[in-house]
Amino acid sequence: MNKSNLLAVSAIFVLNACSTVNQPVEREYLDLVGNKEVVEKYWVVERKVAPEYPAEAGKNNISGCVAFTLLIDGNGKPQNLTVIKSFPGSTFNKKAYEALRKWRWTASESNNQNQPVLTTIQLDFTTQKSVNHAEAYSACVI
Repeated sequence: MNKSNLLAVSAIFVLNACSTVNQPVEREYLDLVGNKEVVEKYWVVERKVAPEYPAEAGKNNISGCVAFTLLIDGNGKPQNLTVIKSFPGSTFNKKAYEALRKWRWTASESNNQNQPVLTTIQLDFTTQKSVNHAEAYSACVI
């Protein structure tokens, strides 16, 4: 092999090696949607942030809920929040999303690998003088 071919092969090898150094390794997650008790064996809520009540909904005594699927990543942070249910309409979605983004989890003693998990969380919004209590109860099972 002549010097120019050897140099070209070496350059390709070096460039290829450099291109893979900073690529993140995707970790597999456990799909624990609908298994809240099992989620608690992996992650313990460290910080819960209560959502603000939307002013218009509070003024009109509207109750409701927002349910999300989300990934608790290896650092105990919520990722990929997706609304899977909201009542009534999207009334509470923004405030629920803002609050849930601030939640944090700590790995349980048995989760020493910080195993990411996919789970669901529902945030409920209720007022004492709710004008839609029956509907909200039925839709959200509050």
